Amino acid sequence: MKKAIKIVSKVIFIFSLMSFMPSCESTQVENHEAAEKTTVSKKSSSQETAESATTSQLKKELSNMQIELVSSADTPFAGSAFKNPYVISVKDNDGNPYANYQLTVTYPEKKADNVISFNTAEIETNEKGIASFKPEPIATSINSTVTFSPKLPGNSPSLTKLAKAVELEVPCRVKFLLPKGKIVMVDLIDYTPDGKMNLNSALSTSSNTMQEFWKAGYPYQAQNADFHKVIDKGNEAICQAAKNLVGGATYFRYIVYGKVKYASEIKEVEDGFSLTLTADVTVIDFATAKELYKVTKTTTVVDKNKWNVLKACQTQLSKDLVNDLIYAM
Repeated sequence: MKKAIKIVSKVIFIFSLMSFMPSCESTQVENHEAAEKTTVSKKSSSQETAESATTSQLKKELSNMQIELVSSADTPFAGSAFKNPYVISVKDNDGNPYANYQLTVTYPEKKADNVISFNTAEIETNEKGIASFKPEPIATSINSTVTFSPKLPGNSPSLTKLAKAVELEVPCRVKFLLPKGKIVMVDLIDYTPDGKMNLNSALSTSSNTMQEFWKAGYPYQAQNADFHKVIDKGNEAICQAAKNLVGGATYFRYIVYGKVKYASEIKEVEDGFSLTLTADVTVIDFATAKELYKVTKTTTVVDKNKWNVLKACQTQLSKDLVNDLIYAM
């Protein structure tokens, strides 16, 4: 009997031991998982702390940054290389250089149907905080900008806002190419204050514009013409009238035509006499009559002499027009 009791006791002990073992294993697994979670949590916290420190440092750098133009690129003709690069400096507010600092450059790459496409490049400052950038040759005329911005590691809105505030935007211009032997035909019709064509005046916006083309790098490659009778009949009629004038000559490339009207009468002001003129100008292809460009320019001039203010305004308007046209044609 005693022997039977001992056997039963051993069986109960073994079953108790077996039931306890899974519980121990489960506890060990749970403890291991908890340890792993704690490790991951610590790593995540460390990463967040590091990222926060990096962001804080970037914000400090951007808030104290100045990007300035040292020298600008030249203004080439379409298809020609830039001779000189843009040179910029990156310093803090105390004049200390940002050495080996990376920047993103956004620049015009090409133009099609008067729509400009942009590309980006990355540059780096030297130990003095100086960097340079020279765009690739551009096949067409361009009147645009090049932008120098601090390179950012991500898309943080706060960093982007700070970078936007310190970026440097400078002009980028390329003149239209007019091959030797090709000519621009110009007919800008002046109007009187009461809205009538002024065809007999010695003062002419058209002649001034022709001369401004010569000064802008196209010597003797612009000539005046007269087709005022068809000025309101559209590009096809203008083109045909121009061709009739030159008897089938093929050395003309562009036609620049339009109207110049008084936007205000001559009026006396504090410093003399003021006049505002407005020109509506269209550029078309001589061979096809295709419209290439259209612009409206308004110019105001003040001159001490009442009798000189019209001439002064026409001269300035011609300068403003050509300064626009040579980067758009």
